[in-house]
Amino acid sequence: MSDSDAQNTAQSRPTDTVTFAAAIGLAALTLYLLVVGQSILVPLVLAIFITYLLKALAHGLEKISVGGRTLPSSMALAGSIFILIIFITVLVQLVAGNVNAIVDAAPAYQEKLQALFIDLRSRLELWFGTTLTIADLNESIDFQSAVLRLVGALQSIASNTFQIFLYVAFLLLESRTIDLKIKAFASTDERETAIKSTLSAIGRNIEMYIWIKTAMSLLVAGLSYVILLMAGVDFAAFWALLIFILNYIPYIGSIVAVAFPVVLSILQFGSPGLTGLVLTGLMAAQVIVGNVVEPRITGTSLNLSPVIIVLALSVWGSIWGVTGMILSVPIMVMAMIVLAQFPRTKALAVLMSQSGEIK
Repeated sequence: MSDSDAQNTAQSRPTDTVTFAAAIGLAALTLYLLVVGQSILVPLVLAIFITYLLKALAHGLEKISVGGRTLPSSMALAGSIFILIIFITVLVQLVAGNVNAIVDAAPAYQEKLQALFIDLRSRLELWFGTTLTIADLNESIDFQSAVLRLVGALQSIASNTFQIFLYVAFLLLESRTIDLKIKAFASTDERETAIKSTLSAIGRNIEMYIWIKTAMSLLVAGLSYVILLMAGVDFAAFWALLIFILNYIPYIGSIVAVAFPVVLSILQFGSPGLTGLVLTGLMAAQVIVGNVVEPRITGTSLNLSPVIIVLALSVWGSIWGVTGMILSVPIMVMAMIVLAQFPRTKALAVLMSQSGEIK
């Protein structure tokens, strides 16, 4: 190695150390702000999510042709806002009409669950002739507490409705002037074109993901509602709403969403056969929509590594609780889409993907 190479290596080491230290410090600061600013950031993230959903719905309305005419962009956006308001109103009424009844019924279901475990222990002891501790599960499986946590998360989101829609309103207003801002800080026409192209690609991909995932969640929730209603399971509409929300979390979300109505059907009917039919029907809806319908629409399944999904659930769940778990996968998918648009960060997007292919 020549003297100049050695000198350059020695000079680069302090720079690399400073860069690494700065990255660690920035990550620690970001984590601190995420925890401390939860009350501000969670509504903002939900608002961004809803804004992209509104834009996707508006673009869908623009494609509808009546008598050879299509809706102007402004009317399509107004129509998407109207549809969302109706949808949110129905959801709020649904939650408000079921929450108190579910909370009131939870202690009774908890007692039935404990009795079920005690009966199961007695039967197993009779069959195997030994003392089993399976009844101790009734102390660790707290149905009432789990229901209250889920209800609390939904109520937390509902209580921030005004703040969320205030953010949505300002985000929509900002999107109208974004082109002027890009033109103002872009030094050349080529740079302006490149920035607009990148932002357009990011927005288009995120809108597509949110639109398809929301449509598939509505489909599986609708099928689940019909199955629960036909079986006579209590609070069928509320469990369908829960399935719709948790369906944004692949793998784990569908299991958790199905578990609640299945456990409730055991406690309500006491019939393994009917509970088995409910479980089979709900799982069939999840499998058909998740593994047949959605891949045919998107061309591929969700291109996010299972390791990243589990890691995201753990990290965002630790930071923002149940709400963080619901938002974790959409956040990671949007982050992967954004990272894929820039050459310097595309490698990170490839690592986050399941197939290693980024469009």
